[in-house]
Amino acid sequence: MDMSKAAAQNAMSAKKAVAALREIEQRSQAAAERLPEVKGSADFWNGLVFSVSGVRLAAAMHEVGEMLPYQEAITRVPGAKPWVLGLANVRGSLLPIIDLQVFLGGKSVVPSKATRILVVQLSGLMTGLLVPSVQGMRHFSLAERLPNARMKGALGAYVYEAFNQEGQVWPVFSLAALAADPKFRSAAR
Repeated sequence: MDMSKAAAQNAMSAKKAVAALREIEQRSQAAAERLPEVKGSADFWNGLVFSVSGVRLAAAMHEVGEMLPYQEAITRVPGAKPWVLGLANVRGSLLPIIDLQVFLGGKSVVPSKATRILVVQLSGLMTGLLVPSVQGMRHFSLAERLPNARMKGALGAYVYEAFNQEGQVWPVFSLAALAADPKFRSAAR
């Protein structure tokens, strides 16, 4: 086969591919016009549900960078407060690991298959919060929001609102408030 025939075949293949893509685009646009209109996601708040000391809480999804399984290899840091478990090597970066239950005055998290580390990167602070379990993501209608909802005890410093969904109250734990707390930011004894 000579070079001009190969070039002509490639040009034809490219034209056929472009034509096929245009046809797919037209069919997709026609199908989209038949879909019902859906209210925007601005009407909903997305939260990650987890537990701390037996209390079910929700944190804003945008405040949680990632969720990791429990890390076996956590290196203790001398002179750190008891709630600082140490440092974990996560993909080549050192991540401070905090036992959230101990920080809030509770008992240490007992590692299990359900134990998770919530990676938080807020207010110039990157840390991993060890929690006993994560139940998953939940969507709440903004109409269900209970502004100025408060809790007693240590959690009260970080819960400013809640959602009432089907008769169940879901307190919102502010990870931003935790990251900004001077007590949380001073991990040395």
